[in-house]
Amino acid sequence: MKKIVLLITLIFLFSCANKEQGYNYLEKGLMATLENKDEKEIMKNFNNAANNGNKEVFEAVYNYFGNTQEAFFDKYTKKSKGEAEYYKALISSRRNDSKDKIIKLLESSIKQGNIKSYYTLGTIYQDNLEYTKAQENFKLGKSKGDIYSIYSYEYNKNYSNEYKRIEELNEKLTDNTITTNEKKEMGTLILEKYSNYSKAYDILKEFITEGYPPAMYSKAKMLEMEDKSQEAGEIYNILYTQKRYYLAAFEIAFKISNEGKNDTLAVRILEDTNSDDSLITGYKGFLYEKLKNKNKALENYLSSIEKNDVDVMTYLGKFYESNNEIEKAKDIYRKAYSKGSITSGYRLAYLLEEVNNKKIGLKLESTLWKIPEAKKIFETLSENGDNYSTVDLSLYYPEASKMVRVLNLKAAIQGNATAFNNLGIYYYQKKNIEKSKFWFKKAKEYGFELAEEYKVLIN
Repeated sequence: MKKIVLLITLIFLFSCANKEQGYNYLEKGLMATLENKDEKEIMKNFNNAANNGNKEVFEAVYNYFGNTQEAFFDKYTKKSKGEAEYYKALISSRRNDSKDKIIKLLESSIKQGNIKSYYTLGTIYQDNLEYTKAQENFKLGKSKGDIYSIYSYEYNKNYSNEYKRIEELNEKLTDNTITTNEKKEMGTLILEKYSNYSKAYDILKEFITEGYPPAMYSKAKMLEMEDKSQEAGEIYNILYTQKRYYLAAFEIAFKISNEGKNDTLAVRILEDTNSDDSLITGYKGFLYEKLKNKNKALENYLSSIEKNDVDVMTYLGKFYESNNEIEKAKDIYRKAYSKGSITSGYRLAYLLEEVNNKKIGLKLESTLWKIPEAKKIFETLSENGDNYSTVDLSLYYPEASKMVRVLNLKAAIQGNATAFNNLGIYYYQKKNIEKSKFWFKKAKEYGFELAEEYKVLIN
């Protein structure tokens, strides 16, 4: 029995040593990358990281090298718990490889336990108008805790009848048995419920000459993709002045508010459409809030919430916060977070910390927080790749803790300047001045305002 316990202990210690070595090589590779060192030196460190079981290195190679290092991912297929296959699929997608090839890579990734692949696979099926298969993958991803799958699954639930109808019409389109009105219906649903502009345009373009609003709108969106904003704007103006088409009204109101700062006119344009679409009511709520009309803001926000618009839930939460209705804010953030809103989850965690610190009389930036619910949210969001949450999660550990280094390295892969600064502090605590100066310099280069003592250090 003692021999078995000893063997298990040795295996555990070996695993921990490998893990730490993996992060050591990851950091060396990342530092060399940020310094534009020789690519061979960089990839040598990244390969060593992968060989020591580090999974974050695959994201690092993809972020900084993309398809120029596809051989790296080839080397670790079937050896990286699906990470190599996942990033190979992303590279193949950017290169417009065949759907079958991409799907096989993602399915292989899923079999190895990579839950990120559910969302990507679901999106491929969704883009191909195969909503049933898409929803199946989103549901599986949701069950595994993938927040992007949760968001997509919850969104699609709101339009299950419309998506079913699109699939039916797509079969008719494929068989060439679709009628003119059915074709219009199909293109309009794809445009208005899914915002797939290119697919909608392909279906509706023959109806542009007759002035069919969704067809004209899809044409305008395609022009925008070609950097022909002026021509697109002319179409939006026609659609609004002659047809009162709600999507065109949104485009005009959005531009007026953001560029002209005339929120009153923007609201008037949206009201003129008489549309109860959640996009319109949600944006009206936002504009009314800017105009200090709290009653109209709340009325429109709630109208969107009735349609389960998750994004508007976040705006409503911020509205409640600004009016010091903290419990209402927390409730709506929780609801939106449960439906896959990263922003609402982040705001909820921050609010939980803020409320706690006010109770004990501490400023938010001056203390380490020990709020279990907030920490759990940051852990979940961090696991789903949100680098801001990863950085905030690191604040739950002492500055010299290994977890501070690990978490901030994960965020540093995505170029997070705060993570660079935190790594500088970590090494400063460890008396490693050389590495400390390196990370502080990178934080400054990326726009982070260093504390005075660290400015002195790097100068």
